[in-house]
Amino acid sequence: MEEEKKVKTAKAEDKKEPAKKAPAKKAEPAEAKKPSAAALKAALAQMEEKETGKKKNTVLWRVLAFVMWALAIVAMYLPQLGDLELPFGAMRMLVLKNYTPMIIDIVVAVALCIGAALLWKKTNHIHPIKSHNKVVQFIWNQLGLIMAFLIFFVIGLVLILKNDKLDAKTKKIAIAALAAITLLVGGVSADYHPVTQDEVDKVTQEYNIDTQDPDGCFWTTYGKKYHLFGDCQALTNTSEENLHHTSLQEAWENNRGELCSFCAKRATANEQGGTNAVTPANP
Repeated sequence: MEEEKKVKTAKAEDKKEPAKKAPAKKAEPAEAKKPSAAALKAALAQMEEKETGKKKNTVLWRVLAFVMWALAIVAMYLPQLGDLELPFGAMRMLVLKNYTPMIIDIVVAVALCIGAALLWKKTNHIHPIKSHNKVVQFIWNQLGLIMAFLIFFVIGLVLILKNDKLDAKTKKIAIAALAAITLLVGGVSADYHPVTQDEVDKVTQEYNIDTQDPDGCFWTTYGKKYHLFGDCQALTNTSEENLHHTSLQEAWENNRGELCSFCAKRATANEQGGTNAVTPANP
């Protein structure tokens, strides 16, 4: 009996003891986002403007892009003006079943639209948008894609569906053709590496810090990263003829804009000790 009482008492005490919670794991700091090649090029372009004092006239380029988009609309949809037989207007030629001029008009419109989009992207990669609004950033950076969709699909779809002179079969073929053209032009016009001014400012700040190092950096003929230390483990098997020791700017200009992860960790560890970059000849 006494043993049973002891067992019951022990169980009751176990129930009263609060369950021990496992210590919460500390959240590891998120790895810093590496700058894109487009952001590096934009930073170099802006720094070049500061050094030379000559700012590239990107406003004129943007105006020219809009002019080219407007001409693409003319080539696709200019209606017949009175008795004038103008040699363009792809949609009008479709109705008249004059297919050779129609194909020429479409090719011209495609070329103008793609040219405008490439010009717009080039401009954005020199002077990116400064807005922090994600929607505004998307519209601004992907304007070439949006214009391609509007010019070749939206306007064309509305005009085809409203046209009573076209039979159902012709309408289906025309809509399918418009969709294919839209995919082609939109794929070329989209900006797959959009840049914001915040990214460029961050790169410029890192550039100004890193270029204070008089030892420069190292990069290889076939590699994609630059190194702060000539004896980095990633350079162990690199021959002398394939190892380049230059300034950081020259490395960036050769598309080596990403810092080696081994060098980044080593630089962080040596930061307080004031250790400088190491050359292969002076490890």
